Amino acid sequence: MAKQIPNIRFLLVGNGVWREKYERLAKRIGCEKNFIFTGLVPPSEIPSLVGVMDTLVHLSQREGLPRALPQAMASAKPVVAFDCDGASEVCLNDRTGIIIPPGDLAKLEKSLVRLAKDDAERKTLGQAGQAFVQDKFTVERLVEAQYSLYQKLLAKR
Repeated sequence: MAKQIPNIRFLLVGNGVWREKYERLAKRIGCEKNFIFTGLVPPSEIPSLVGVMDTLVHLSQREGLPRALPQAMASAKPVVAFDCDGASEVCLNDRTGIIIPPGDLAKLEKSLVRLAKDDAERKTLGQAGQAFVQDKFTVERLVEAQYSLYQKLLAKR
């Protein structure tokens, strides 16, 4: 991708077991200038990091409903995520972002290049994601859903 889009940058947030491996790999293949490794950051800094992104890429294969997805979508950022756990409940494929089969690196690259080159598509997906989050993830909606769940559980008693 760096050959197709030389100024592309990937911001990797966190300290997982893979961080050192990714840093070494980036250096070994000569694209370390395309990566920024932040390490672990306080939750209060996440909004400013999301603010500098064009697209949020979330490649976790086990995480339930990743908080990073609705956080990015609330900021009108399109998301690209592997189709696992709760990602597809938030990222609606080709409506609020792009869902990739887990491990499909060719489709991941194609999708990222497409979004990197198409400002209008990024904006459209980002705005749709923001509207989705504002509709589905309000405090009122979440309380209403939880209340409804409790009512159903109590009715079974």
